[in-house]
Amino acid sequence: MQPARRFIRSACASLIVVVACVSAATAQAQNDDSHGREISLRHAVELIIARNPLTRAKQLDVERAQLDVQMYESFWTLPQFTFNSLTGVVPAARGDIFRSPDTSNDLDDLGPFFRFEIGIIIPIYTFGRTGNAASAARSIVQVEQSKGRKVRNDLAREVIKAYWGLVASERALDVGERMRDSYRELLDKIQEKLDADEIDPNDAFEAQAGAYDVERSYLDTIELSRLVQRGLAELLGYDPDVPLVPTDTEAPQISLQPSDLDRLIRIAERVNPDLRTLQAAVGALEAAMDLELSNRWPVVVVGGGFSLAKASGRDDQRNPFAYDEFNFRRLAAAFNLRWDLNFPRHRIDYLRRKFERDSTVAKGEALRIKLGLQVHQALERVLKNVELVVSARQTRRVTRRWLRTAFDDWDLGIGEAQPMLKAYAADYRLQAQVIETQYQLDVSLAELALVMGDLHSYLQWVADGQVVLE
Repeated sequence: MQPARRFIRSACASLIVVVACVSAATAQAQNDDSHGREISLRHAVELIIARNPLTRAKQLDVERAQLDVQMYESFWTLPQFTFNSLTGVVPAARGDIFRSPDTSNDLDDLGPFFRFEIGIIIPIYTFGRTGNAASAARSIVQVEQSKGRKVRNDLAREVIKAYWGLVASERALDVGERMRDSYRELLDKIQEKLDADEIDPNDAFEAQAGAYDVERSYLDTIELSRLVQRGLAELLGYDPDVPLVPTDTEAPQISLQPSDLDRLIRIAERVNPDLRTLQAAVGALEAAMDLELSNRWPVVVVGGGFSLAKASGRDDQRNPFAYDEFNFRRLAAAFNLRWDLNFPRHRIDYLRRKFERDSTVAKGEALRIKLGLQVHQALERVLKNVELVVSARQTRRVTRRWLRTAFDDWDLGIGEAQPMLKAYAADYRLQAQVIETQYQLDVSLAELALVMGDLHSYLQWVADGQVVLE
């Protein structure tokens, strides 16, 4: 009867593994509330994205980058406006530059004065500087947007695993309850047969010895199911004492084939956030290269200004050639040509940007190759799990017939207890395997979509109930 006990323990261990593997992304606690809150997978993903501070941080990075675009695209942000003012007291000075009763060392007869200056400098031609700077700024916005998508995908990955873990834990709990109840019924029948001297006492003792493993498996399943419930609730910011009821309990139908690999890779190359980040960075660096080329040319600016000063205790000097810093009124405008003629430094700056661009392009090619391998691995994992789910379900149908036949033979007295116990353990072990392989399939399909970077399509697959490649 030792083989029967090993089968029973194997079934119990399988149930524990099912719930343990899906509770890794959750926290600990207990949930006894009888009322539940329904939640779909899409809503769970939207919640974690909306409430997580990392999402807000990335959105602020995008908005900050957009300010640079506005600055370079708007004409009125380019001029430099200045205003300076000065006020205080100054010694009196009478007369003019030829005759005066006062000297430059006098400190008496102090009087008030004020002075202000307004200036403006407007670049009217920059040889492409502003356009290239705006192009680089727009590429930086794309970089930050792609980084934000990467953060959202990472957050979605965690909540998707926890969500399917919740679905699997409920299924495992149902199996555990049925296993415990049916085993108790089995023990009652064994006890009846033992009292009627219709069964070998050793077989009865063997079955009764397995009751502890069954009960422990059931209690472990309850505990781990509560961990999943509370963990997902805390992850989403809900009251952990109110259980969540998943509405998306069935995975989408999967019709993927190995021949879909090239199509999946093309989708990944188009939407993967890491690859798009590097592509946008290449665009920014190319714009920076053009900007360095523009720096070799001059900047034409026009400037103007108005200034006024007045000191009541000092006589105004009317001679235009006399400089008086306390009494004047000036208005001026001029064109200016600014040209940095350090061409060797311009060349170094250009080459520095070029090397950065070439390095980023190389990183992008390496990432594209790596991405293709990751998509291939993810697809193979999905296809393998599809086969495992089909195999587990087919085998479960066999063990169910085996259990029914073995139990009927034993109940009629034409069969022994040992085959029936083996069939019992095998049937519940396969039920656990069906749940575990289905969970692995659910997670692997999500991983395939997230490796590609296509979270939107995955949520649509779940909502539609089938995988459709665009």
